Amino acid sequence: MAASLAPPGGAVGGYARILRLQLLALVPVSIAAVLNSGYQYLAVLAREPERMGNDLRSNLAHGLGAGYDDPGLYDWLAAGLAHFLPLLLLALVIGGLWERIIAARCQRAIEPGFILIALLFTLLLPGSAPFSHVVYGMSFAILLGKGIFGGDGKTFLSPALLGIAIVQVSFPSAAGQHPLWQGLAGYAGSDAVALFHRGGEAALAQAGIDLWTAFVGSTSGTLGTTSVLAVILGAGLLLLNRVISWRLLLAQLVGLAVVATLFNLTGADTGASSMPLHWHLLLGSFAFAAVFIACDPVASCCTNPGRWIQGFLIGALVVLIRVANSTHPDAVIPAMLLASIMAPLIDHAVIAWNIRQRGRRHV
Repeated sequence: MAASLAPPGGAVGGYARILRLQLLALVPVSIAAVLNSGYQYLAVLAREPERMGNDLRSNLAHGLGAGYDDPGLYDWLAAGLAHFLPLLLLALVIGGLWERIIAARCQRAIEPGFILIALLFTLLLPGSAPFSHVVYGMSFAILLGKGIFGGDGKTFLSPALLGIAIVQVSFPSAAGQHPLWQGLAGYAGSDAVALFHRGGEAALAQAGIDLWTAFVGSTSGTLGTTSVLAVILGAGLLLLNRVISWRLLLAQLVGLAVVATLFNLTGADTGASSMPLHWHLLLGSFAFAAVFIACDPVASCCTNPGRWIQGFLIGALVVLIRVANSTHPDAVIPAMLLASIMAPLIDHAVIAWNIRQRGRRHV
């Protein structure tokens, strides 16, 4: 039985609308990813031109005319596209291939959710990620994160999060000599939190990181996670259309603020425990993951109390891991994964508590 792109049933129309809005919300993030990756790539080459590689992406950037000597908007755009598009296209091809195999095997239509998974997975990658890692991670994302649960809307984990977590665990020390790997702790994300851990705000300033550059996104990091401004634009669209829960988003900020403040009040002068709240918000991939991963309507709690609990847990875990475990300097991926795994349990506990309370009122 041939697979078809036509969605089965009228109920899929609502999911298709949500999918379109999620992809639209990722447009400003993708634009920021392209421009910043191009900027970072050319900035390093301007300082160290001998690091120019001979790989596909470097050759493509050179072929598009991206120059590192006094680069402008076109140069950043060309160099960024040379790194972003090959990763995204490969992720789409691998995701689409597995989706077609699963659809044919299960005798159902091809579901378009793999497009969103591929884009999110790509935005969580460094611009220099090996193509073999993309194939590996996307295969896990589609097979274990989506296909094994029955398809779109039936999983309790974000497939993109699962895919990037598998790559991070499998290649923990992955770091090549490509310029885009500067300022990164492999697939764990930005090294900015580790910088603060070692030398506080002075270390950030020495690396050229201030509040404005961290907010706009002209800092080193994985492709789509550096610009808080772009994330806010996407979050606004999703909130206005009620695609994501404001309770879950706010609870993450509350959890981050409470635990960060508690550590600040301990009086520690060094390390991530002294990091103020605004740096926890601006550094690393917390803002991106809080909106596009944790607030995924499929992979998050569906009860309002559960959303408050899960969100607070995410924010708290991010700070705790950043302070206590330097091997995960960004801490966002393990925190999101742990909270996502617990989401069904949290909902079950909330529902059981509500049933018990109603039973007591009718005794």
